[in-house]
Amino acid sequence: MKQGHIGFNIEKRSFKNDIYQMLEKLQNHQIFSFSKFADGEWLVIENKNINNSEFWFDNDKDSDYRKRLIDAFQYKNDRYHVGVSCPCCQNNEIHKAMKDFSGQKEEMLTWANIWVNSNYGIFLNEILPTFTKYEVYLIANENSKIENLPFQIKRFYPISNNAWVHNQYLIETIKKDIDEYSIKNALFLFCCGPFGNILCHELTDYNDKNTFLDIGSTLNPFFETGFYRGYYRDYVAMQDCLWGKI
Repeated sequence: MKQGHIGFNIEKRSFKNDIYQMLEKLQNHQIFSFSKFADGEWLVIENKNINNSEFWFDNDKDSDYRKRLIDAFQYKNDRYHVGVSCPCCQNNEIHKAMKDFSGQKEEMLTWANIWVNSNYGIFLNEILPTFTKYEVYLIANENSKIENLPFQIKRFYPISNNAWVHNQYLIETIKKDIDEYSIKNALFLFCCGPFGNILCHELTDYNDKNTFLDIGSTLNPFFETGFYRGYYRDYVAMQDCLWGKI
């Protein structure tokens, strides 16, 4: 696998161009990471209570998990790409606030929803096939029907709801597995809410021989679990998401 600084080409920034840059990295087996911070993660960072049934945050007792999420948001590494909410799906103020608070270089930022909305067809038809070229390690809900996936899983790490609280032990488990089994040139996929951000940060910092991707709810139709998203069916009709002020 290739290493080195591989940020986005911001001179040609667009919703489609950024996902195709991700595709090129996967096709070339470049080592990189992507951690997405959407509206739920931003509410936690703003210290606002949230409960969407898949994860929840109580600012009176979950401050340590919030700190870990902030650490993941502000972590800097030439292999580590951060997704933030766009002004068309949130608003200009939130988009700017997220970019500023992350402290990331512009070239290391992209859309939190880079895999979805009008890009979901590209994800299904072009990104997913690249997974067949990797040894894949998956972290997702324990009820996921992984046998439906169009690629093979080397190892499945099942998690419960509110995994960022209940399944923290998996961080050390995965680190141990990487060392014990000399895992390299592999692909780790996170489908586990804010726990995916924490895992992506911790594992990127720990290991530079594997690719770590937060892919959110993209695989729910295969898993037959989790929230239903409108883009699963209507991605062709959706407009591309925008960047910067609108």
